[in-house]
Amino acid sequence: MPKVVQGYRKQAMDTIMESASRLFFELGYQEASMEDIAREIGVTKGTLYLYFKNKEELLYEVCKKNLKLLEDSLGKLTSADILESAKSFFRSELDLPDHLRFHWIFALGEINKNQKVRKILMESYENYVKIISSRIEELKGKGLISGEANSRRLSLTMIALHNGILMSMMQGLSETEASEMFEAGIRSFLENSDKFRK
Repeated sequence: MPKVVQGYRKQAMDTIMESASRLFFELGYQEASMEDIAREIGVTKGTLYLYFKNKEELLYEVCKKNLKLLEDSLGKLTSADILESAKSFFRSELDLPDHLRFHWIFALGEINKNQKVRKILMESYENYVKIISSRIEELKGKGLISGEANSRRLSLTMIALHNGILMSMMQGLSETEASEMFEAGIRSFLENSDKFRK
């Protein structure tokens, strides 16, 4: 693990966040300790505190990093073939390791116990909605989605579809079935976007 030197700081933070994300997913946010994270990457717990002041800040940064991954993937949704773009986005998500694919799930158990974690998750979710709403606005501007569609409502519905399918996968839904459901849902939303009125 690099020391706190500017050139290595980002690399060290990425290593810590990757380990934290995996342990939060495997053990649960509450059960995964800073000591567990430090042990996994071979440093002392004190070293982690050089980069993150506490576990809540680490969770916040993990959510932010995963949101950036999502934002980069959602950039594909602006192409002319919306359905193919959405399918490509979902396929690329299926290639991610579980702790990245299901990154928002590991803290849900804390949402009613810990107000800081609740705030982090709600902020992350709102950013997710803004990103998708922005992509929908671009598609409306290109005439690929009805100009009458309410971008926020449509994005909330798409997120619910997406998250519901991911939850079903955790309960045994196959990747093939998940992909088919996602495609059918997106196709339906696009065909009926005029019904998501302002």
